[in-house]
Amino acid sequence: MRHDKFHLNPEGDGFLNATAPCVGALDTRGLVAAIVLGTIGALTIMAVPGFVMLFHSQSQLADRELGFVAAWDINATAVAIGVATFFISRVSWRVLALLGAVLIVAGSIATATSHGYAGIVAARVCAGVGEGLAIAVAFAALGSAANPDRAFGIYLIVGLVVSAAALALFPVLEAAFGAPTTFVGIAGIALLSTLLIPWLPVCNPKVTPASLLAATWSRPLAFSALAGVLLYFIAQGAMWSYFERIGNASGVDPLRIGQAMAISSFAGGAGSLAAVLLSTRCARVWPLIVSSIISLMSFYLLSGHVVASTLIVAGILFNFAWNLSQPLLSGLCAEADSHGRVVVAMGCIQTIGFGAGPALAALVLHDRDFAPVAWLSAAVLVVSLVIVIGGIHSENRRAVATARAA
Repeated sequence: MRHDKFHLNPEGDGFLNATAPCVGALDTRGLVAAIVLGTIGALTIMAVPGFVMLFHSQSQLADRELGFVAAWDINATAVAIGVATFFISRVSWRVLALLGAVLIVAGSIATATSHGYAGIVAARVCAGVGEGLAIAVAFAALGSAANPDRAFGIYLIVGLVVSAAALALFPVLEAAFGAPTTFVGIAGIALLSTLLIPWLPVCNPKVTPASLLAATWSRPLAFSALAGVLLYFIAQGAMWSYFERIGNASGVDPLRIGQAMAISSFAGGAGSLAAVLLSTRCARVWPLIVSSIISLMSFYLLSGHVVASTLIVAGILFNFAWNLSQPLLSGLCAEADSHGRVVVAMGCIQTIGFGAGPALAALVLHDRDFAPVAWLSAAVLVVSLVIVIGGIHSENRRAVATARAA
């Protein structure tokens, strides 16, 4: 298999040119394009309560149906990421990025013109596939940077800021212009992002057949890490997707709900920073345990009647814990596979889990009583933690046994 089909000409090689070998790492313009594309692709996931609110305004669907709509959208994203993983080295990243942007535009416009369950689901599946392609290309491009950790760190910060702004603005935009106009605006932003596609590389010059063959991985750690990630994101997806509806069911003002979601997104940045600081001071087990305890506290606060202040506190705890765990779980997946295949699989697995969460929550939701959702999420989160810690201890024992044998 040849990996020299595409190239990046720093002097400008045309919008979708693919005629020469890839050369060079991701430059500043490519970094900007990847961050913008990835942020647009992940916006539904990062701001899912705001989108659920827009879906409800658009269609007046019941809470259970709203959960299924969110699940269809996010699972379509997961499938697209998974499929893209197999041909990301064979197809021009610019072609995939353009296709993803076009599907997001089409899906957003279709959402704006749909009012029934089936129509909105079809529209969100279309948008979800585009979002998945956008995320796949963005992650591939960020991974080709000279310093991938820095590139992904910048992407995470930008994503948190944008999602916080979206969560704060969605209720205002919906009240002023309506949900259809808001979705058209999202389509317009996605369309504008295509102007940055020529800044993207066309492929990853780092990946070669030799590097694929040389990769080593720990199967038990990989499976426990991915299983733990799947369950963890099921729990997070179930609670976060209904965050806005929990506040609404308790009569909290929509603007205060938007403020709570926005503040919680900024708290996520503090969680990511804490993970960076703790990574050099202690092993992953204790931060993961602390993060899970904080998550359980937020679930408890969201299990009954809430007021605005309770919603804000619960949101801060929720997103702080979530973003504290994510880098730790990513590092665990990276440790399981020296080439990074498990991390790529994690992107698909966590999206599947995050999409399955709202659907599972919808199955236990009755008469706007969200307590069963909170208890289900808590149980799934605890099982996730047990699996991950078990995998870590198993890998530690294997490493000790290997060292003694040597």
